[in-house]
Amino acid sequence: MIEAISYLGLGRSFRTSKISSLIRNEEPFFVISAQVDNHKAITDSIAICRHRNKDIQVKVNNQNSSRLVDLVEKICVQVIHPQGIELITDGPELRRNYMDWGVYYSNPDFKDAWMRYRKLLLQRNTLLKNHSDIESIRVWDDQFAHYGELISKFREEYIEKLTPILVEKIRVFLPKFDVKVIFQKGWQNGLQLRSVLDSNLEKDRVLGYTFYGCHRAELKLKCNGFSASETLSRGQLKLLVCAMRLSQGELLKSQTGKTSVYLVDDLSSELDKNSQQLLLGELVRLESQVFITNITKELDLPNVESVLYLDIANAIS
Repeated sequence: MIEAISYLGLGRSFRTSKISSLIRNEEPFFVISAQVDNHKAITDSIAICRHRNKDIQVKVNNQNSSRLVDLVEKICVQVIHPQGIELITDGPELRRNYMDWGVYYSNPDFKDAWMRYRKLLLQRNTLLKNHSDIESIRVWDDQFAHYGELISKFREEYIEKLTPILVEKIRVFLPKFDVKVIFQKGWQNGLQLRSVLDSNLEKDRVLGYTFYGCHRAELKLKCNGFSASETLSRGQLKLLVCAMRLSQGELLKSQTGKTSVYLVDDLSSELDKNSQQLLLGELVRLESQVFITNITKELDLPNVESVLYLDIANAIS
């Protein structure tokens, strides 16, 4: 159930990247569909279909689409799972995705800017890889720099709003740590991206790709002056990720009125009883719809109507 909901909201599984692993043996495809109540007297019908060897198919309110963004716009999903600490321990791409999730839902201009930037980045990298002449490359750089600066501005504004909420949430989960949030836009502070592209054009031609830009942005978290990934235990890392996910949901609700659907897979993994209660209490306070699974039934769950609990029979057995 949780994996199906996450696929509707994210267009991917949080457990595997292999489509074949998600389709039953001898079946050619899978379909997931749902009704989404946005609390405004409107219910959206959404569905996604994945074949073994075909492109993704999306349907929103009986209208066919091939774009995941049309699906994602209708449901905001946050997943907390045992492998979720990769958000901290792995490379910067996951943290860029974390930022962009929040910017996407809170800023209507982000989607167009990001799609344009991606196309320009692909075009520029193709020219660099083919060793095209300098003028052919520079003809794209004005637009590339414009959208790169715009996306960086959106991200920076979002992180400025998120940080006080995140810091306060971390105080709840990790009171012994002083956490600092650092946003790096993907090129040197104080410089315009257009000038950085000009001064590093030869370097990019040698590399065969664009080294600087918002596609290289990073979000760093330091605990007591050191990298969180090197300072915290696995349980503490999971609590940090919980704080990050919950903070995004809280900010989203305050900005747009939208509530996130929280999917908590294997609640007790890496979390002691006290940490579990902290997480559950914060989830209840957010008044979001919550789906929880666990490998045992030994859980002290709050008795509130706004939370739906799931037992996974095959996990328990």
